[in-house]
Amino acid sequence: MYRMKKGLAAFIAAFFFLGMGGKAQAVIGIPDDVPSSTLLFPFFKINPNRTNLDQQDSLLVVTNTAGPTNSSQSGVNPNIAVHFTIWNASSVHVYDFSVILTPHDVFSCSLYDLIIGLTGCANESTKIPPAPTGVASSLTTSDGKLLTGYVTADVVYSTTSLFPGQVGYPFVYGNILVGHLYLVNLVAGSSTGFNAVGLESVFPCYGHNALPTSGPFNQSAYGFYRTRCEDEQGAANCGLPQTPDPVVLVCRNPSLPYSDFTERIDGPNGDWAQTFTAGGYQIPGPTNILPDSPLSLILRYFSATSINARSEIWLWKDRTTTPSLNVAVYDNAENVHSVTLSVPAEVNFTLTKDIITPGVTDGWFRIKFPCGQYSSCSYNYDVPPGSVSTARPPIQSVAYSLQFADSLGSGAGIAAGLRWDAAFPAHRQYTDYLNIGE
Repeated sequence: MYRMKKGLAAFIAAFFFLGMGGKAQAVIGIPDDVPSSTLLFPFFKINPNRTNLDQQDSLLVVTNTAGPTNSSQSGVNPNIAVHFTIWNASSVHVYDFSVILTPHDVFSCSLYDLIIGLTGCANESTKIPPAPTGVASSLTTSDGKLLTGYVTADVVYSTTSLFPGQVGYPFVYGNILVGHLYLVNLVAGSSTGFNAVGLESVFPCYGHNALPTSGPFNQSAYGFYRTRCEDEQGAANCGLPQTPDPVVLVCRNPSLPYSDFTERIDGPNGDWAQTFTAGGYQIPGPTNILPDSPLSLILRYFSATSINARSEIWLWKDRTTTPSLNVAVYDNAENVHSVTLSVPAEVNFTLTKDIITPGVTDGWFRIKFPCGQYSSCSYNYDVPPGSVSTARPPIQSVAYSLQFADSLGSGAGIAAGLRWDAAFPAHRQYTDYLNIGE
């Protein structure tokens, strides 16, 4: 009997995780590191006023992992077109450009060179001109010390000057891109990096396969740019019936005003991917699911005055918001306190020293987006915006803990000392805890 159960369990696992065709599938609703059709570089920092001790820059790298395309897959076949959009911290698009990538090509770009240095970027013989002078001012923080924002990169059918969310943006459904973000300040001895967030097209025409969940929740599994579409076109144009379900092996939908079939990474989609239910979706009949699938982000912090170690929380979300977040802060002695954290913009940088207990060396946070403040209670997953419901879809967010140490203190440049950087993505929690308190 044990052998039979073990074999059956293995078969079931293979069925769900490999699919009937025996090929590995990505998990729609969870930001996993797989080839994708859209890349999210959730934040960047650039020092526009370089000194001998501070030359903060952000370097984007995008790789085409696929071989030659055909005419249905790309208007520039055998190559692909990738469209980059630079957004400011409040998610206003301020600059864009397209790049042609040959099969297995790699493109890299220093945002300082592109926006400030007036040299632009290049991909083999193709030159990306410097951004117009007004772009820098649109990205400058209120104190004038940094440029901040985020970047998205999409596989598109052909080069375009449109932005995601605008009518006719030429989405094409090919999961083939991977990306990396380097945060570099070499004169200060500082460098770290992490993978771009990969967002897959569901039912892709080519590339890495990605299948959405079945059933009534399927139609809410995609639409990463839905809030951008609402900003551009209004909610009535950004959901069913204007955007029907994707069709297997159809590469694009140029007749649709909004044809974004890229996965959403909100709490309910993560919940559905793991449990096959979602708290905000009520099943007709006698069975009701709990009315929330709150997205929570769990992050570590480290602080040590002896080596000038500090942590920063870098958080991206898909909309500006007015409610403050209630953050549970735990230290290494199991003490806990609650603080209110304001993250009004779409790109937010928080020094952990402002919210932790003074003198504490390390611990962790839980940042929760409750449904009442962030839409997942009122959003009807069976009827997305554009038909009956007018509520915005649940919030999408990613966050990282950036940690820095410099035993000599800032201003010492690259002099010998103890110095390190680290970047840790947040662990993601999609449900309240079962049978135990948080």
